[in-house]
Amino acid sequence: MNMTNYNIGTDIYNESISIINSLLADNEFFNNNYSEFEKNIIKRMIHASSDIAYSKTVSFTKNSIADSVNFIKQQSDLNKSIKIVCDSKMTRAGISSTVNKKVITETNCYIDLSSEELNEKFAHLMSIYNLQSEFNNTADFHPITKSAYSIRIAVIENLPDFIIIGNAPTALLETMNTCKILFKSLSYKPKLIIGMPVGFVGADESKRILMKDVFFSSVSNIGNLGGSAVAAAAMNAILKESI
Repeated sequence: MNMTNYNIGTDIYNESISIINSLLADNEFFNNNYSEFEKNIIKRMIHASSDIAYSKTVSFTKNSIADSVNFIKQQSDLNKSIKIVCDSKMTRAGISSTVNKKVITETNCYIDLSSEELNEKFAHLMSIYNLQSEFNNTADFHPITKSAYSIRIAVIENLPDFIIIGNAPTALLETMNTCKILFKSLSYKPKLIIGMPVGFVGADESKRILMKDVFFSSVSNIGNLGGSAVAAAAMNAILKESI
């Protein structure tokens, strides 16, 4: 007897959101400070983490979600893909391919590439864009973390629409630096940065830098909480809102 029921997962999710709604019913900060779009993003983040604290700590730049949703809808209507770059395998794995089946996504993460592969890509990209003087702290000569180096190269090579950082604060800082260099030379700027690095060293500081930087459209949060699951959940929620 086949006991498989593909509606069970949806039922559980809907029940979870119902519980979250009840927990947020009297939350004045949540109800008074976020748009409906933003509330839906936060609810999915809470669902992914089981942490109601996100109801008071998430920060959105003005219209970041509405603009992202409109962009995804436009790309979908034109049958064009959206490009996503992530800092970790877990973040990439958490992005759903089924939450919005109308959207074509190209998702890349370079953290698994070897140092030799990253260096080869970096040298090739520098020969194309002639940015050696701007990027003078390569992993070989002025050590940076692999997370930062891999996200730098992924951003340069893919020029993504969405950049999702769910693990390393150094990757978030390097994302901002790389994007500003590319804006000067290529007029490139991502549609949205989701900055949710987690940890006690640099996570809160890097996110506060992102929040204060009006150059970027962003979603982030105050404090040391974050992680791949929450960052991916924010992206999934945006895709869901784009149906």
